[in-house]
Amino acid sequence: MKSMNRFHCQLSMASSLVLAACGALAQDAEQYAPLGLQNRPPLKTAWQTGSPMAGQLGAGYTSDDNYMFGQYNGLNEEGASVIGNFQWQDFNSGDNYTQAYLSNLGLDTREGELTWGRAGRFSVTAGYDSQVQVGNNDGRTPFSGNSKLSLPDDWISGITTADWTNLNQSLHGFDQELKRERVYLDVESRLNEHWTVNTGLSYEEKQGNADIGGAIYIDASTADAVLMKQAIDYRTSEFSLGLGYSDSRLNVSGQLNYSEFDNQNDELIWQNPYSSYGPNVSYPAGTGGLGLAPDNDQMGGRLTGQYLFSARTRLQVDGSYAVAAQNQDYLDYSVNPALDVSVPLPQANYDGEVETSTFNTRLLMNPWSKVDTELFFKYRNRDYDAGRNGYQYIRGDGGDQPGSEFTVYNTNHDFRSEISGFEVGYRLPVRSKLSFQYEYEKDTRQNAAVEESEEDRYTVAYRLQPTPGFSAKLELLYADRASDTYEWGQSYYALLDTALINATPDNQRYINHPELMQFYMANRVQRQTKADFTWLPADQWNVNLNLQMRDDDYEKSELGLTEAQWYRSFLSASYVPSDSLSTSVYVGYDVYRTDQTSRAFRGGLEKDAFEIYPPLPQASDPARNWDSKGEDTSVTLGANIQWQVSADLEISFDYSYVDTQAEQSFNTDPSSGLVASDLPAVDTRLHHLQASGVWKMQDNLFLQLDYQYYDYKSDDWAWNGVQPDTIGKVLTFGQGNPNEQINYVGASVIYHWE
Repeated sequence: MKSMNRFHCQLSMASSLVLAACGALAQDAEQYAPLGLQNRPPLKTAWQTGSPMAGQLGAGYTSDDNYMFGQYNGLNEEGASVIGNFQWQDFNSGDNYTQAYLSNLGLDTREGELTWGRAGRFSVTAGYDSQVQVGNNDGRTPFSGNSKLSLPDDWISGITTADWTNLNQSLHGFDQELKRERVYLDVESRLNEHWTVNTGLSYEEKQGNADIGGAIYIDASTADAVLMKQAIDYRTSEFSLGLGYSDSRLNVSGQLNYSEFDNQNDELIWQNPYSSYGPNVSYPAGTGGLGLAPDNDQMGGRLTGQYLFSARTRLQVDGSYAVAAQNQDYLDYSVNPALDVSVPLPQANYDGEVETSTFNTRLLMNPWSKVDTELFFKYRNRDYDAGRNGYQYIRGDGGDQPGSEFTVYNTNHDFRSEISGFEVGYRLPVRSKLSFQYEYEKDTRQNAAVEESEEDRYTVAYRLQPTPGFSAKLELLYADRASDTYEWGQSYYALLDTALINATPDNQRYINHPELMQFYMANRVQRQTKADFTWLPADQWNVNLNLQMRDDDYEKSELGLTEAQWYRSFLSASYVPSDSLSTSVYVGYDVYRTDQTSRAFRGGLEKDAFEIYPPLPQASDPARNWDSKGEDTSVTLGANIQWQVSADLEISFDYSYVDTQAEQSFNTDPSSGLVASDLPAVDTRLHHLQASGVWKMQDNLFLQLDYQYYDYKSDDWAWNGVQPDTIGKVLTFGQGNPNEQINYVGASVIYHWE
C-alpha cells in the first residue's frame, strides 16, 4: 500500500555534472544493459489517472490473532480494520506545487507526508511515520511490572523450576509488540545556479515489550536463569544540515549530522524466583539486575564529491567522520543492597568516545575506445578513546563483592581496514567484454586474537551478448586471507587481573581453546563462481537464470568453523502477450552447508590444552573432538498475474511458497566415550496468496476487493513441548511453534476528484 501511495512525482535538481558523467559512459552502459527491462509495460491502476486528488475508504477483516502474518503490516489482531488512504497534488499555482498523502489510516503502520515547494528552487516536507513489529504472543510469565519485575505474593520457591508448585496458576500472557512513531521535517533550497542547502529534523519514540534473558550466579559453572519481558521506551532525536555545489565538472556535497539516544529505563530488576543461594540472594529478598542500553549521542559529517576531468576520466570521493560519546552514570555493582560492596567503582561513568571514519575514492578512466579502467581505495577506521579501568564487579548478583584478584578490565577494540585495487575491462567482438579485478585488503585490530590480516582477491568476469535476445555473464573469484600468529590468549590477558593470571597454571590461561579459531579472523581460502543468463525467445518472453557457488575453506583451523559452502540457483520467466496482461513465475533453490569441530573437556587438570605425552588431559586429547555438519536448504516458488480484463476491470494474483529445512548431525570418536545424537530437523513452510480486483464503476469511482491467504507452519524441536518449567534451571515463556492459517478480506472504494 505504501508504494501505491507514493505515486507523486519527485522533483529533482539534477546537476550538469551528473548528466555529463552519464553521457561519458552511455555507450558502454547501453551496449551491456540487461535485456528485457522494458518488456513488461506497467499496467495502470486505479490510482494512476492523473487526477489531483484521490481517496480510498473501506474495511478489512483478519480471521485470527497472529504474529507472523501481521509481524510488520499491522494486521496482527482478529477483527475489522479501516482501509484509509488519501493523496493530493497541485501543480496549477504557477511555479508552486503541493503534494500530500496519507496511508494505512486504520492500522498501526499509518504514515503521511505533506510537501510544499517551488519547482527546482525550494521545498519543505513534514511527515509522520508509524511502524509496528509483533513477536511471538504465546509467551507466559509469572512476573508483573515494567522496569522492576516482581513475583506474586503466594509464590512458592525452590532450587529448580520443578519445585515451583504454583507456577501454572501464576502465569499470564503479555504482548511482544514494539511500536515506532516518528515525525520529521525536511527543507531543501537552491540558493543559486550552483549551490543548494538542505536540513532535516526528526524525533522518534519506540515503545513496547521485547524479551530478554538474565541469570543470578556466582561463577560460570551454574546459573539460575529466567526469560523476562523487557519494557522498551526509547527516544531518538536527529538533526542534519547539508550544503551542495555543482557545475559542469564538479559536484560536491557535505552534511553534518547529530543524533541523541535516550533510554527511559536504565536497568531491569527482577525478583529471584529460585532459592539456590543464601537468604540475601534467594527468594523473596534476592533480586537480579541487568543494565540496559545507555544514553549516548553522536556527531559526524560526510563529504561526497565527483570531478569530471574529461569525458573519459572522472574522480569520485566519499568520506565520513563521526564521534559517539557515552557518559551516562554507572549503575551500582549490584541491585541487591544486602550484598557487601567494599571497593567502589573506579569512576562515575564510562566517559569514553569512539571515533569512526571512512574514506572511499575511485578514479574511472577510458584511455582507449575498447578499454576502461578503475583504481579504487577504501578505508575504514574505528578508534576508541577510553581509559583502562579495573572493575571489581559482583557476578550475577549472586554473592558479595569478590576479592581484588577477580577484577576485570574494559578493553578498547580499535580496528582499521584498508582496501586498494584496480579493475581493467576490454571490449571484445560479439558484444562481449572481459574484465579483471584485483583487491588487496589489510585489517589491523587491537586486543584481538589476530592483530593483522591480509587478503588478496582476484576476480575474472566475462559477459557477452551474441544475439539481441541472449546475454550471459560469468564471474570467477579467488580470495586468500592470511593472518599473523593467532594469539589465543589475547582476550584472556586483556580482560583479567594479573593476580588471577599469576594464580592460574600456565597451561590453563585461556578463555577459548588455543586451537579454536574465530572464523572471521582465521586463514581462509574462498572460491566463488557466478553465472547469469538472460534469454528473450520472443518479444513477449523474458527468461533469467542465476547460478552461484561459494566455498570457504578455513584451512588452518583445527577447531571451530572449518568449511562453509553456499549453492544457489534461481530461474524466473515472464510472459507479456499484450499491454493488458502480464505474467511471471519463478523457482529458487538454496543450500548452505557448514563443517565445524570442537573438543569436549572439563576444568581443573583436564583443562591443560598443551600436553603432548600420554596420558593426555581432555583439553589436549584430539580423541575428545566432536564434529558437526549443518545443512540448510530452502525452496521458493512463485507466480504473478496482472490482467486488465476490460476497460473497467483489473485483477491481480500473486502466490509465493517457501520451504526451508535445517539439519544438524554430529560425529564423535568411539574411543573417547563421547556420545552425541543428531538434532531433529527444523522445518518451516509458507504459502501466501494475494488476489485483488478493481472495478471501474464510473470515470472517477472504483471498487476494490482484496483477499489474502497466509499459511505458516514451523516445526522447531527447541520449542516443541517446552513448557515454562521444562528446563530445571531456566524459566522460559513456554512459547510454541507458529502455526497460522490467516484469511484477510478487504473491500474499499476509490474516488478521484477532478
